[in-house]
Amino acid sequence: MEKQKILIVDDSEMNRALLVDILEEQYDIVEAENGVEAISLLSKQRTDFSLLLLDILMPEMDGFEVLAYINKYHWNDTFAVIMISADDSPANIKRAYDLGAFDYISRPFDSTIVQRRISNTMFLYARQQRLEKIIAEQFHEQEKNNKLMISILSHIVEFRNGESGLHILHVNTITKYLLKQLIQLTNQYPLSKADISLISTASALHDIGKISISDAILNKPGRLTAEEFEVIKTHSVIGANMLLDLPIEQQETPLVKVAAEICRWHHERYDGNGYPDGLKGEEIPIAAQVVALADVYDALTSERCYKKAYSHEEALKMILEGQCGAFNPSLLLCLQEIADTLESELIDASPEQETKNIQDIRNKIDYDRLFSYGKYTFLSRKQRHLKLLYIDSLTSVYNRRYYDEHFQGANDIQAMVVIDVDNFKHINDNYGHDVGDIVLQSIAQSVLSCVRKTDAVIRYGGDEFVIIFFGIPADIFEKKLEKIRHTVDCLIINEHPELHMSVSIGGAYGIGNTKELFKAADNMMYQSKKVKNQVTICFLNEIEGSTNSI
Repeated sequence: MEKQKILIVDDSEMNRALLVDILEEQYDIVEAENGVEAISLLSKQRTDFSLLLLDILMPEMDGFEVLAYINKYHWNDTFAVIMISADDSPANIKRAYDLGAFDYISRPFDSTIVQRRISNTMFLYARQQRLEKIIAEQFHEQEKNNKLMISILSHIVEFRNGESGLHILHVNTITKYLLKQLIQLTNQYPLSKADISLISTASALHDIGKISISDAILNKPGRLTAEEFEVIKTHSVIGANMLLDLPIEQQETPLVKVAAEICRWHHERYDGNGYPDGLKGEEIPIAAQVVALADVYDALTSERCYKKAYSHEEALKMILEGQCGAFNPSLLLCLQEIADTLESELIDASPEQETKNIQDIRNKIDYDRLFSYGKYTFLSRKQRHLKLLYIDSLTSVYNRRYYDEHFQGANDIQAMVVIDVDNFKHINDNYGHDVGDIVLQSIAQSVLSCVRKTDAVIRYGGDEFVIIFFGIPADIFEKKLEKIRHTVDCLIINEHPELHMSVSIGGAYGIGNTKELFKAADNMMYQSKKVKNQVTICFLNEIEGSTNSI
């Protein structure tokens, strides 16, 4: 059986030798004589170690600094840390525990105590990791079930209520954005991350009472009569009662309690002119207040059987001017703060636009990329299929298949760029493929940050990227390529601040077919590669052979 590996970090060779004598029969021992050497070792092979024995007083980088670095980047997710020191003062011990140490061993060493402490630590750490894994799996299963519930409810709304199936998903996301902004704005509502997740999930039930309303009223294309509107208004109480009629053990769950509040009171208004109970101001639970605002915004910006969609700007103006009721002033400030996010991520394209041409498809996939960092994804089946086909899983830019299927033979491209990462093999060989992947991801995101949404960034293969531009002036093209070069040149990988990255860039400008532009851009890239970290451009419509290096 392979021995577990321990890293001993101590500037005293004698102390390391003593620990090696005590532990070498049972464990595989690796030594580092200072904190800097330890960080370097861990950055390359931290998953190999089960335990780190860390001295406090060392030159260059002391044990507390090493521990803080490990804690900052969550390296102790894979191994435990025991501090070793002759100074066993309460202040030192407390600081070590605060920084994430699992235990503390004082010098001089007693072999029996050292062995027992280490074996106990490894046993307890392994048990803790297993428990955390079980809890994480349970949490993810719960999250999966929550998302499934939201998906099912969105279909109920779509088929029963005449609304877009995206309405529930949009309300869920807008609610989450508003709540996150609210806790930054004020301490009046002490909401935790768990509270925000709970309220956002419960928002899916806000209109569940509408399933009791007749189709004739619910999907009426024209203006409702006063009597019909009174019938519609009953959905808030009906929805709350549906939840409060659940078995008592379900009624008492936080999700049902919050969902019942939202159902009943999401049509109350801050000035007291809402329904069903005429609650005013902070009498209305904050969950219902937030969902009310999210509901109104999405209703305004979505097309319904009885109205066309308002633009993002029109919807904001109507809400802020009080045309849609009265809302908590703090929430209106939050809405203004997240307005740009809502406009860029939640305003839907029409079905005709979705399939009209390749530009729309490219926009849809770019739209999906905006949702790829912990946010809910609101995609049709077609869009999900496009994502699987055309998005590179590592870097989240387009993949080679997208290039081959949509740009081969094109003759209306304005310009093309080929980018190669300098010294990438050296990075992989010396830092490992995990770091190489981080480098590619960082460079891809840097490139994306420098181009327009209408430009296509493609991972062509390995460490090579291609950018395709449409309708870009020559001077802007040159500036963008230099901006890409400079942005990558300034990149810093937090875990490896000593690592310098650069790219060699070749550009071809002038309307032409894909094959011609790629060949020209590739040739320019190889010219840049001779000196590295350079941009070289050729202009196809000018005198043959002219190039410009910047």
